[in-house]
Amino acid sequence: MRVIRQKLEGVDMVVDRLECGPVRVTCIPDIANIAWPAKAIFGALSSDALAAAETRAPSGTVNASDGTVRLSFNSYLIETPDFTALIDCGVGNDKERPDRPAWHRRSSSFLDALSALGVAPQQVDIVINTHLHADHVGWNTRLVEGVWQPTFASARYVVCGAELDHWSAIDRENDGVGPDGVGTLHGAFADSIAPIVETVGYEAVAADAEIAPGLRFQPAPGHSPGMAAVILSTPHGDVMFPADAIHHPLQLDDAAVSSNFCENPEQACSTRQRLLAQAAAGNAVLAPYHFPAPVFGRLKTDETSFRFCPLAVEDVS
Repeated sequence: MRVIRQKLEGVDMVVDRLECGPVRVTCIPDIANIAWPAKAIFGALSSDALAAAETRAPSGTVNASDGTVRLSFNSYLIETPDFTALIDCGVGNDKERPDRPAWHRRSSSFLDALSALGVAPQQVDIVINTHLHADHVGWNTRLVEGVWQPTFASARYVVCGAELDHWSAIDRENDGVGPDGVGTLHGAFADSIAPIVETVGYEAVAADAEIAPGLRFQPAPGHSPGMAAVILSTPHGDVMFPADAIHHPLQLDDAAVSSNFCENPEQACSTRQRLLAQAAAGNAVLAPYHFPAPVFGRLKTDETSFRFCPLAVEDVS
């Protein structure tokens, strides 16, 4: 396996691409390396614990003095001889997210990045939503003449059935209004999920379903009830996409640290520990959703904690 770092032509974006024989996995950050208030994501983390995390986490990912952690919002493009798939869809453009200023009415170059990689929306065969939180479904749709339409109209949109059922029921029960007074899932249900249900439709599958040859779900509940990780099998080993089972490298040192947004923190911790142990034991390449670059790495463990070891990066820009 090798990782190539490339500045995309005509796009203000740098991407990392994992090459595994005939399989390529490219990380496309919809939002890259943004400073996020640590308390806004890890509310139970004390100042002392944050300071300790700064000494152990990868350089630059924790700043205890200003109380921030660095996050990205990554989508992963998988290209194989048999299919082209997109795992998770970032925040999206033009979305009304008044309660999340960093996500509100954005205008990013995500589709331009896809084009620079030689992939047009109609060439994407599979769109996988690991779960349905607003920062994972944004590019499911785009605004066309005032109407939210599927961005990847030729693709199978795949989600765990339990996840779709859960959020559909909540949307119905609350008449589309979330607890904060904005729409369900910060408005994402109305503009990024319902338009898929009402047009091309979701393929709602089991949490352990095979999605395509060499590509499968693995149950990962806790952060969201029906969340699933994705496992890609390649000729050179597995790649694990853990979704939001882990948000930040500081959780590698203490898997008990959960985000403020986990529906079931105890279950989320158990899921995180299981997936990390599996990746380490199988020498899988980990491709996290929220880690800033470098994003492809393997895990080493001393049985009480884990260490993320990035794969060597070749810069071809």
